[in-house]
Amino acid sequence: MSVYLPYLIGENFVLFTGEDNSLWRTATRNISSRLGLPINVYSIGSQGDCVESEDSWEALYDVTSQGAVLIRPDGFVAWRKKERVSNPYQILKQVMTSILW
Repeated sequence: MSVYLPYLIGENFVLFTGEDNSLWRTATRNISSRLGLPINVYSIGSQGDCVESEDSWEALYDVTSQGAVLIRPDGFVAWRKKERVSNPYQILKQVMTSILW
């Protein structure tokens, strides 16, 4: 589905990733459950949850396809990781803890 990314932002934190996001998706679900806080996660790419129609999301958010961008409910970028990480759960846990407390 082709979606204008700002339509996905608003109620919850949102994590945007590249197409191969299984580790980010699992980490996000676990952190969301642990914190009792909804965090939506979307993969972007030709086979992802969202298909790019114009600009490259990687260029817009300054990440690679293995990176991730966390958007606050008010639409501001809370955090980004340009490249792949070895332990997305640990990284995301640290990020969410520092943002919320």
